[in-house]
Amino acid sequence: MSILMLALLIGLAGRLALAPISVAVTPEAGVMSLPVAAEPEATPTASVTETTPVWQNANQVAHAVFRMAQPRTDIPERVRLEVITYTVQSGDNIFLIAERFKLSPYSIAWANMEPLQGAPWMIQPGLTLFIPPVDGAYHTVMVGETLDSIAELYEVQVSTLDNVWNKLQPGVALYEGQQLVIPGGVGEDVEWEAPPPPPTAPGVYAAAVSWGACGDVSVSGPGATGWFILPTGSTAVSGWYFNDARKPGHQGLDYRCRMGDPIYAADNGVVVFAGWGGGYGNLVRVRHGNGYETYYAHFSAFEVGCGQAVYQGQVLGYCGSTGWSTGPHLHYEIRLNGVPQNPQLFE
Repeated sequence: MSILMLALLIGLAGRLALAPISVAVTPEAGVMSLPVAAEPEATPTASVTETTPVWQNANQVAHAVFRMAQPRTDIPERVRLEVITYTVQSGDNIFLIAERFKLSPYSIAWANMEPLQGAPWMIQPGLTLFIPPVDGAYHTVMVGETLDSIAELYEVQVSTLDNVWNKLQPGVALYEGQQLVIPGGVGEDVEWEAPPPPPTAPGVYAAAVSWGACGDVSVSGPGATGWFILPTGSTAVSGWYFNDARKPGHQGLDYRCRMGDPIYAADNGVVVFAGWGGGYGNLVRVRHGNGYETYYAHFSAFEVGCGQAVYQGQVLGYCGSTGWSTGPHLHYEIRLNGVPQNPQLFE
């Protein structure tokens, strides 16, 4: 090969090295084809829609999905760590209160069997109710009760009572008046409406008694004297005191009396309820016109009817043991604008 031909080949090889080449093998001939310059890759182009951009080139299509920004963060609600109290407002009922605190109406009723006396239809503004942190029951420990007996009473496992609210200590016995949150506990049946009046025989005085709450009655009566006499004539107590530490939620005072003893109106006023009051048994309520109202519970019989004007010292009925009672006594309450007061402060 001549020197001139060799120089030409070297120059050509140098020019080809400056560009990418594509080499193809021809199977039939088994020889290398002439080197050719490779075509450059197509530059990607973007076509953007309103929400989804699409990227394209000569060989593929790619999709990208964008998420809208969320300007708020949802924080899960936390369970309350304690039982709170709520003062009943005008227009409230158990169902509205339960909805406000996101609880079952039964849970509200079971937590307040003592203040409500098993008669939730008699709820009044000013009454203080316990609001448990979870659905279930709220129990006040009585003498002789154990974790086993309480768990059986509310149809739960004993381990249910050992929770963050009760703070039970190993080896420490329960005490009278201790209050326990019982998640999922099932209490007594609740009567949501006043029972119908019982049938009475012709000529029987009890036929004149109203068995429904009268509310505000359009009758005139004597004005209050401004002080109260003892409804039993004695200061002797038989049972629970007002807000007794052994029975929190007890809104009245249990005066001692014998079956059939007369019970007297503590002051002038008008009877706004005379009938069955659930746990109160046979109940009389007298409104005195000065913001005060008195309750007389567990009567064996009545001497007044709803809407009747009464005078201080007038007989309202007779000592008994109806309703939630284990023996004859008078459950007596004084309420000022619906808020229970300690009767002993008025003796």
